[in-house]
Amino acid sequence: MDLTETSYDAEDFVEVDLRDQPIAGITFTRCDFSGASLAGVHTAKATFTECVFTGSELYGSEHLGSSFIGCTFDRTSWHGATVRGCRFTGSTFTDCRITPITVTDCDLTLTSFAGEKLAGTDLSGIRLREANLTGANLSGCNLRDADLTGARTGRTDFRKADLRGARTDASLWVGSMLADAVIDLDQALLFAGAHGLVLAPPEEPDG
Repeated sequence: MDLTETSYDAEDFVEVDLRDQPIAGITFTRCDFSGASLAGVHTAKATFTECVFTGSELYGSEHLGSSFIGCTFDRTSWHGATVRGCRFTGSTFTDCRITPITVTDCDLTLTSFAGEKLAGTDLSGIRLREANLTGANLSGCNLRDADLTGARTGRTDFRKADLRGARTDASLWVGSMLADAVIDLDQALLFAGAHGLVLAPPEEPDG
């Protein structure tokens, strides 16, 4: 199928074959891509708003400066994809196969990855403000300098993750799994405060 228009509204793309196609500057609003084959597709500054990708194949795809706003990804295959400078604001991922994936300079604000497996992914510098990471597996992830402000992190697995420089709320240090995670000194103080510990100066020796 060839995409000849610059915008599509409420279009039915169910089970269409768009493999390896370039999609540049096209706007899709409330379109249904359920079961579509988008493997190897290349998007550049495309915009998808409130689109549905249930059971879609996006593995091996490449996305540069594209936006996925309020989209639904249910049982979507993303493994092997490359995503650079993209926005996923308000989108929801459920039972997706995501890893391995390359993510660079992306905005995942308000995105839901609840229960998803992202283990070992490089998410350094990524914006995850107010993201829903409840029960997600981020073990071994590189989260250096990521923005996790306001993120929901109850039962999130951060074991062996690198969190140095990441911006977080106190709740992350209480409700998530952190064994063997790497943190910096400032975060160690936040961890102590979140657990009610009191940092006291060393006592002066007598005499």
